[in-house]
Amino acid sequence: MPTASVVAVMRQDKAHARQRSLQYPAEMQQSTPSAAYLPLLGGLDRDVERLAAQVARDVAPGGRPDAGEVDASQRAVRWLLDTLRRGPVPTPEALRPLREDAAARARAGGEVRPVIDRALSAGWVLWSAATTRPDTERPALASLGEALLRTGDAAAAAIADAHAAAQRELAARSASALRELLDQLLELPEGDEPSRAHLGRRLAELGIPVDRPLAVVLADAGRDLQDGDPVVAEVARALARGTVPSVGDPRALGGPVPAPVVAATRGRLVLLLPTGVRPADPLAGLRALGSGWVAATAPATGLLAASGALREAAAALVVAMRLDLRDRLTGAESVLLERALLAEPELLAGAVDRELGPLVHAPRAAGLVETLEAYLAERENIRAAGRRLGVAPRTVAYRLARIERLLGGR
Repeated sequence: MPTASVVAVMRQDKAHARQRSLQYPAEMQQSTPSAAYLPLLGGLDRDVERLAAQVARDVAPGGRPDAGEVDASQRAVRWLLDTLRRGPVPTPEALRPLREDAAARARAGGEVRPVIDRALSAGWVLWSAATTRPDTERPALASLGEALLRTGDAAAAAIADAHAAAQRELAARSASALRELLDQLLELPEGDEPSRAHLGRRLAELGIPVDRPLAVVLADAGRDLQDGDPVVAEVARALARGTVPSVGDPRALGGPVPAPVVAATRGRLVLLLPTGVRPADPLAGLRALGSGWVAATAPATGLLAASGALREAAAALVVAMRLDLRDRLTGAESVLLERALLAEPELLAGAVDRELGPLVHAPRAAGLVETLEAYLAERENIRAAGRRLGVAPRTVAYRLARIERLLGGR
């Protein structure tokens, strides 16, 4: 069996493998196979089925591979043997089939980890087969171990890179197609099932999933924004640069790692953010807009629920603007009470006049409302309220007593 250190290195995580360079020095890429390890490969061609069965059991969930996994494992073992015979470091040409397979898997919506696991598992299975031979010599073993490590590392990096590149391409296509349908999506009438069904079919034809959750973010920069505005494109680029996969939910619009959809609608900026990703800093991505107000919803159930989520975000944005909550993310669920109060402006004005009118219209009322706000903001601490207002605690206490008399114990 392989030593623990060799197995640990050969089964590196995909993220670590990505960080390593695919390019080795040119003289190493052109080097001939090491005569030291070549004899160890002799006879392994006749044992490919057994070796592939071990790889398949290692990769398959629960150790129970299906026929497709067995076939893929056989290809992985044969590729590794052929590549090792050409040299200790795989050339770009040798890595091309791995890259093509990884890209095809991404386009089919498959995950990359089983592919990387299969390539690395083939390496340690070959190592195990070579080390159990009774005539193995130490120089040959050392040469094979080095070649397996380099080949496995390059293979994992090539697979991860090609898979990610194909995902980015899919995401860009999906985002572009979705922008074309954005107005229909965001203006979808509630309860209009025929329109929902038609739009759902159109999205499916474009390969865009409709059942994956997403959040809607709405931003107002205090000026009319249009899709042709350079600021809109800059925000899209900034958000795409800052987007990283979220742990635990690889699903999202157009593939596991899509770009957010960014567009202008009704003079405001709307973002559709799949919950499978998280912008490292959403507000940082919106800095190109300058100072403004931003509201976001909790995840909607899918694209066809985006119109309802947009209405939620718009209601929260009204609160953010009325309270002047600039340059911060206002969650729609965090301002439910404020949204309810602002839903009927006339009723709100009447309630405010009834409850606080005596403070506003009383003689010598200057400072009473501000004192009440400071007192409540400081959790009913008179000293802290005095510090906030820049007055003595005795002054705060006097004003609070007068407020109580004016409001009549309300």
